Amino acid sequence: MFADKSYLLLLILMPLLILFFYIAIKKRKDALNMLIANINLLSLSEVNLNAYKIKSILFLIGIFFIILALARPQYGNQNIKVVKESTEIVLALDVSKSMLAQDFNPNRLEKAKSIVLDIVTENPGEKMGVIVFSGDAMWQCPMTYDLQALKIFLEDVNVGVLPSGGTQVGNAIILACKALNTKLSKSKVMFLISDGEDHDSKINEAISIAKKVKLKIICVAIGSKEGSPIPVMDNAGKLKDYVRDSSGQVVVSKVNSELLQKIAQETGGKFFDASQKNISYDLVKTIKTLVKSNSEVDEINNKIDRFQIFVLAGLIFLIGALIYPVRRKR
Repeated sequence: MFADKSYLLLLILMPLLILFFYIAIKKRKDALNMLIANINLLSLSEVNLNAYKIKSILFLIGIFFIILALARPQYGNQNIKVVKESTEIVLALDVSKSMLAQDFNPNRLEKAKSIVLDIVTENPGEKMGVIVFSGDAMWQCPMTYDLQALKIFLEDVNVGVLPSGGTQVGNAIILACKALNTKLSKSKVMFLISDGEDHDSKINEAISIAKKVKLKIICVAIGSKEGSPIPVMDNAGKLKDYVRDSSGQVVVSKVNSELLQKIAQETGGKFFDASQKNISYDLVKTIKTLVKSNSEVDEINNKIDRFQIFVLAGLIFLIGALIYPVRRKR
């Protein structure tokens, strides 16, 4: 079995080399015959034509073995243990109706998804999962190293994926803590991306649980202090109205940075404002500084390379061709 079979195409050159050496030796012999009669060749010349044949054969065999070595012949199996060093990262996305507010283009949710996509793209090799939450919380994508699959799950995130309305940030934190409640992981981080609206989710209880499992929560505030109305679209995707309260007034959704700052501070995390220009760069930089954990050990079955034998054989024959004498002893 060969790992790089394309190099075997070089064997096509072997017949051309054989033809080249045949013509070269024949021309040398014809030139000698013009000067010295064939019957007197042995007595009048030290040139050994058979030596040229042997040198050519040694050279061709050497080249043959070198080509085989380039193709990386493999034989036998070996098991290699590979330890994956990574950070366990939960990406929690707010999918409540307030995330449809358009103080970000095109809205808060799409801005949040673009931030998550940057984190995933710039951190290959990390173990990540996606939680979506509004009045309840669920795993959109379980913890995985397959970040391409995670991106596919991320595309399906939208307002309305959860049946219960409202926003309960605490549910998302508690759900993440249950999945990451292990002593083996040295680095557990949650990115909480939300506008900070919270409707009685017992946030203090969630923060207490996060501290117990040593989960750092990095909060990203999506929204403006001035606020923005929440659009209501028809089936064609056109603006029909805005969300209104019981008195008929248009509801203006504002970012609650104070709550998100509190969560970040009490869990040993960090707080970021999505309106910052370099928000994605800063988030990626934060992940790079985290302590990695030897979280998983994979056993890979590999073929054993045997090219060394062919390289040695090729060099022996090439050196033999180089040092083989072409003149006879008188």
